[in-house]
Amino acid sequence: MKKSLFLLLIVTFIISNIVYAGGKQDNNDAKKMEITVVYHDTGIEFGQIIKNGAMAAGKEFGVKVNWVGPIGINVDEQVNFIENAITTGVDGLAISNVNAEALNPMIDKAIEAGIPTVTFNSEAAGSKRLAFFGQDLVQSGKTQGEILVEYMGTSGKIIITTGDASASWSQDRESGVRQALAKYPDIKIVQVVSTGWEEQQMYAAIENALIANPDLTGIASLGAPTTMAAGRALLRNKKYDKIIHVGHDFMPETLDNIKAGATKAALSQNPYLQGYMPVKALYEFLTTGKKIESYDTGILRCDFSNVDEWLKKLEDGEPVG
Repeated sequence: MKKSLFLLLIVTFIISNIVYAGGKQDNNDAKKMEITVVYHDTGIEFGQIIKNGAMAAGKEFGVKVNWVGPIGINVDEQVNFIENAITTGVDGLAISNVNAEALNPMIDKAIEAGIPTVTFNSEAAGSKRLAFFGQDLVQSGKTQGEILVEYMGTSGKIIITTGDASASWSQDRESGVRQALAKYPDIKIVQVVSTGWEEQQMYAAIENALIANPDLTGIASLGAPTTMAAGRALLRNKKYDKIIHVGHDFMPETLDNIKAGATKAALSQNPYLQGYMPVKALYEFLTTGKKIESYDTGILRCDFSNVDEWLKKLEDGEPVG
């Protein structure tokens, strides 16, 4: 009898420890932090650099990072991705805002649901977001305008190219360009070319603008896609010796166009940090309560004087964009 009781106690002890060990593992899995990063166009090359930064932070801090968003800018789809993140109860949210009217209420909804929410790449002025991680877009537009003057002089006609002139980021950069050029009454902005995002349509819109403005002296491209397309159009039409082109972001084609002389300069907003820093900040806030502070990812310039350095970085696999 005593022997049977002793064996029963041993079996009970073993089973209880197995159950406890299994429960402990499940609890650890359940506590794995989850941060969703919602970008406005996950299909573009520029977005992949932001994604690399977000995923690197997730790996470094042991966070599950969900990289989501539409392929091609679609505000309704972006709203759905945010809604899903709120419904599933993620621990943190980072959102790139391209339409304040549609997305600011979603940002506020996430905050009200108790989900710490920040913005990156494109600001959400007027929302309840906790912080912004990205470039001062108005200032980058001002810098762009000043570089145009540096190469072009204080008179001439320019066009502005953008994928979507109504987008918040585009309006901010355009405002900066206009502020910089307003000091020079002999510089006229003759057209804002809002091209859309389909590549052939974008290129055609820029090429048509070149034909319509034969006395053009400058182009200010506000984003990566139209920067590449404008440089390509100037090369193909052999007009880069007459038209000064300044754009944004260090895409491989843009660096090649700078090397070829078609694009005089481009400005980077350090997209890798725009992915890395929001995840890091949300992780620190959630684990230590550290206050989330906005982070300016700065303005980097590439022109003919240093393009070889950036091409070497790209060749070495550094996250250049």
